[in-house]
Amino acid sequence: MTYADMDDSSSAADSDDSFIGDGHAAEKHEPYERLVFLVFIGYVVLQAADRVFMKRVTNSMHDPTYNLMLWNIIWPVTTQFFNLAYMLPYIWLMRRAGHKGYTRRFLCPGNPTATSGGPIPVWQLGLFSLGDQICTCMQGPSVAFISQTMMTVMSNTLIIFMAALSAAFLGTRYRPVHYASGLLVVVSVLVDLSNKLSDNDCSPAGTQENKCLYAYKGAHGMYYQLSAGEMLLWYGMFLLSILPLAASSVYKQYVLQGRDVEVVYATWWSGVFQVLWGILCVPLFWIKLPGQEQLPPGQTFQALLDTCSCMLGNVPHPGDEACASNPSPVFWYVIYLAFNVSWVVLRICLIKYLSAVWTTVATVLCMDLTNVFGMIPFLAGGGAQIMSLNDWLASVLASIALWVYSMEPEIRKKSKAMAD
Repeated sequence: MTYADMDDSSSAADSDDSFIGDGHAAEKHEPYERLVFLVFIGYVVLQAADRVFMKRVTNSMHDPTYNLMLWNIIWPVTTQFFNLAYMLPYIWLMRRAGHKGYTRRFLCPGNPTATSGGPIPVWQLGLFSLGDQICTCMQGPSVAFISQTMMTVMSNTLIIFMAALSAAFLGTRYRPVHYASGLLVVVSVLVDLSNKLSDNDCSPAGTQENKCLYAYKGAHGMYYQLSAGEMLLWYGMFLLSILPLAASSVYKQYVLQGRDVEVVYATWWSGVFQVLWGILCVPLFWIKLPGQEQLPPGQTFQALLDTCSCMLGNVPHPGDEACASNPSPVFWYVIYLAFNVSWVVLRICLIKYLSAVWTTVATVLCMDLTNVFGMIPFLAGGGAQIMSLNDWLASVLASIALWVYSMEPEIRKKSKAMAD
């Protein structure tokens, strides 16, 4: 899990003596690699569980308006409370350990001790979450209408966008094994879709065997079929949401490594601005979606109240019976938040100390584990689905892709902070 740097004064082969770019000598590589490996394991497991609980919550709420309210208004705000729950003890512990920069004002804007190059404008950290929030806004309504496996398959295409953006804007250069890894990811997607593309059996029996391309499993364990137009809408929204997510990750790497920003500080201000980005997404709620009732602007606040009522297990309107689950959606939402804030900070660590593309390849393994967790009714609820042979083969291919990608380091230009 290393990379090679390149600059005007040294070759890629000579520059591998700085594992993370913060001045550690070669003899310290082994302990640091062990630490990064533990962070990686935590990232994979926590994100996999996060995705399962996210779908369980989304299935329970089902209504696209409720999900838009949840993921654009409620989620950014509640996430910050969970962030503070671990950030404040972290700052206190760092202060107790003798790091004098960790004071009560550590999270304040313009803190010069949060980076190695002096104060950083908080708006630069705010842009961390802009692409993430656009992704969330587009994925939120669509998740309830897509199976867990199909979401995993489409999410795996992120590596293609990420590699292209990283090469264009960060000067990253790849070796043959990296291209082979990306090809394996694409093949895993095609393997997972092959049966549904060839058969597309949407008869009652075929739907129960998960052979229908247009079918998804709802919160109560019932299968539902999408029309061609609905499928194009929800699948298209999900796929398009991947591009801003890729841009966001590449930008994170640019700032984190270029300015050597403290991870907790970056996470906090990214989350603060995400509240603003979510509010700015509100006008999108008023767009009429096919097969869904339009939300008039004057009913926005009432829709927020209805969303909260649904989360508490009530049925605000006829047709919202999925809200009346036991436990209520808010129970699973709180569990989801605990996993979510944990893997997000670990992702920022991996992006800073490795690369955005490497972290994306690691995410493929997260998605594979998500499919496994998605088979467990205790975790996935009524939406639990057994993985088919194709699902397992696709997961194996994606896991091999991660191993292949890690065989050789990327070649990246050395940032100013890393050079220092």
